[in-house]
Amino acid sequence: MHRILPILILLMFYFSARSSAQQKNFSIAPAPTWLVPYKPDLKQAPNARDVSNGYYMLLFEEQHHVEQAALYHHEIKQIISEAGIQNAAEITVNYDPVYEKLHFHKILIRRQGKIINQQLQASRFKILQQEDDLSRFIYSGVYTAYFILEDVRKGDQIEFSYTVEGNNPIFEHKFTSLFYLASPNPIVNFHRSIIASPSRELSFKTFNEAPMPDRQMVNGMQVYKWEMTNVQAPETEEDAPGWYDNYPTVQVTEYNNWMEVIKWGARINKVPPPGAPLKAKIAELKRDARGNKEAYMLKAIRFVQDDIRYMGIEMGEYSHRPNTPDKILMQRFGDCKDKSLLLVTILKANGIYASMAYVDSYMKGHVVDYLPAPDLFDHAIVYAKLKDKEYWIDATTSFQRGNLSMLTVGDFQQGLVIDTAGTGDFTPVRNSGNGKTIIHEHFQLPSDHNGKGILTVSSVFTTQYADDQRDLLANSSRKDNESTFLDYYKNIYGSVSIDSSLQIIDDEENDRLEIRESYTLHAPWKTDSTKVHGIDFNVRANLLRDVLPPYAEEEDRKKAPLEMRYPFSQDYTITIEMPSPWKIDEEELHIDNEYYALHFVPSVKDSLITLHYTFETHQDHIPASFIATYIKDRKKIDDFLGFKFSWDVEEKVQAEVPPEKINWMIVGLTVFLTIVFVNRAIRFYKTSLPHEAIHPAPRAISGFLVLVAIVVFIIPVRLFFILIGMDIFNNNIWEHLDKLPNATHSTSLLQLLLLIELACTICLFVFSVLLVFLLIKRRDTFPKALITFVSFCAIFNLADVLTFNFVYGRNQWAPASLSIFIQSAASAVILIPYMLIAKRVKLTFIRPYGKVISNQEITFEH
Repeated sequence: MHRILPILILLMFYFSARSSAQQKNFSIAPAPTWLVPYKPDLKQAPNARDVSNGYYMLLFEEQHHVEQAALYHHEIKQIISEAGIQNAAEITVNYDPVYEKLHFHKILIRRQGKIINQQLQASRFKILQQEDDLSRFIYSGVYTAYFILEDVRKGDQIEFSYTVEGNNPIFEHKFTSLFYLASPNPIVNFHRSIIASPSRELSFKTFNEAPMPDRQMVNGMQVYKWEMTNVQAPETEEDAPGWYDNYPTVQVTEYNNWMEVIKWGARINKVPPPGAPLKAKIAELKRDARGNKEAYMLKAIRFVQDDIRYMGIEMGEYSHRPNTPDKILMQRFGDCKDKSLLLVTILKANGIYASMAYVDSYMKGHVVDYLPAPDLFDHAIVYAKLKDKEYWIDATTSFQRGNLSMLTVGDFQQGLVIDTAGTGDFTPVRNSGNGKTIIHEHFQLPSDHNGKGILTVSSVFTTQYADDQRDLLANSSRKDNESTFLDYYKNIYGSVSIDSSLQIIDDEENDRLEIRESYTLHAPWKTDSTKVHGIDFNVRANLLRDVLPPYAEEEDRKKAPLEMRYPFSQDYTITIEMPSPWKIDEEELHIDNEYYALHFVPSVKDSLITLHYTFETHQDHIPASFIATYIKDRKKIDDFLGFKFSWDVEEKVQAEVPPEKINWMIVGLTVFLTIVFVNRAIRFYKTSLPHEAIHPAPRAISGFLVLVAIVVFIIPVRLFFILIGMDIFNNNIWEHLDKLPNATHSTSLLQLLLLIELACTICLFVFSVLLVFLLIKRRDTFPKALITFVSFCAIFNLADVLTFNFVYGRNQWAPASLSIFIQSAASAVILIPYMLIAKRVKLTFIRPYGKVISNQEITFEH
């Protein structure tokens, strides 16, 4: 029993806490009495083609009473399809119960003019603490009131209203707001108003053609309002930078200048003198630094970055107010402002100038375009000066190494330094130097089709890129990294396996990290179906392609700029070690403008091909006015991101290398063999078959024989071009035969096979010409000659493929070789029986040598 009792107590406490949380600062109440009158036209409807998600906003109304610290929200959604039932039948409202109260006034459904009450009761709401940012180690304490509508149907109208009361006390009752005058769905009736005391001085700024408010006095209050109808959703454009926003936007602020924001920041960041634990830590850092302030500063940075983990409890005013440095030191965790203030305190304790600075990771430098307000920022970093050198430090960065000159922060561009003695304006955020990524992929290709190749990859990262890689490697296992890297190359080169384990070389002193990979490429050469003996290897510069900004055609982009990774610098080299000397005929590519620079230089030395790329960005975006130029550049770049290297496996030479020297011995042999085979052809031409009787004049060529005649005339032309196009006349082939291994390990055999192929090709060409003369004369020997010719072609092609596969160890027929053999075999199967048994053949080809039967030569029947 004594073991069960603690569990029962915990369960009672849990359910009690959950019940109280569900009712925490939540109530059902009438609408506020201070609302400004507004009468929407609920009979209007938007264009159906503009509606998405199955519903549209018939009414969107928000009224903000600054003096009451209350925001009234009123919506009517019109369901037009089943998708709208799914997407609009739930109501969610976020609020912070630490300083806000949520009052619901109305939830109802209108169906065909009738109101269906949804029984607005507090018990039907689920009050959930979801903490969407917990994955980023941020605990905000925000609750969500969740209401599920029942019996929603197509054609219904869903109407609800509520008020959120309360302001975060951290802003000291000064008013600021930034809001849209549009939404992703069309709004038929739009109303937004700000109600404030006439004595409160508010400044307004609009963006993206948003209108300024109408002003009027209502019940002694100054009302600023926007009323519009048929508000269209702006077009969404992909791949735009985070600071780009094309929604009509209004900013309202009570702050007159940025110095007021700085003074506010100084007030909330004021800390008491260090306590005993913090004093002890400061003394320890001083002792370890031995009077060297640079060493002290570096040790302080490493301590806060690595020993104080990132975790933020940002409830209530602590959304912007940091915890005291002593508290952060004791609990050993904090968010960006906590860690920054701790670092500032430690640095100041040794006479180093340091201040917190506010930045925004989305708007970046564009934050200067807005009116002064403290809620524009989403991150805090540190600005320090030592010996006339400026340093920007991100206390939340982990695994940062190197010396002070290697410190880097994100591309924030502008920071507001919280120093009341400063300029009262923004300061450019600059890194003293930026790192780069240096990648080298080396391919070693086999000398045969089925052999294995080797791929080694070296990736060197410096400064911020090394920091990023350390973070990634620390948060994943080596096994997972190896699997990820392997899958990357498998997707490009097919059958790949790990040759040796991942090697990581971390030079922390110079903030340089190298990752080495080694893979086995299984049969990297791929069969080229367009060539009889061709094989190819395709290399792709995908690591460069992955970092290039994506693009669509120019007409697909309207006004949005194109995001680029910045700062970014990549030096990318691909080397391919071929099994024999190679030549490439590729031009260089050089593109350099104010937004990016890309250079490509190919080279070759003996059998080593080098493809060298460099890519660097100069800004974080490409403006819309320059996108047409980028698209043209990108299309040029794409032509240099992949190369196909072709090889003729039978000859074991590079298919792209032009003949440098003619092998005159082979030319002489060709002439000799041609004379020999011509002599044999003439002797055959003069022979005749024995005849028992004198036949009448031969018939004209007709029927199927017309097709046979066409083929007979085409064959010698085709064979002539095959003969003169043979690489055997290139002396390079004979010079490199001894370097190319084969299954028999005999260069002499390779030479013999080449000579046999040459002799057979010459023989076929000469006798194909003989067939033409026999056909024209309708000689009696033509059927026998054609049968011999097609039989020899089929046997020769079969023997050629089988010999080639045996010598070079291929287990499968190349598609092109198979196609040629099937064609020759099919010709033999069709023509041989036809020549032997067809009556038309026997009556057409009857003329013996030397005897005139008729004065006709070749004629065709129509």
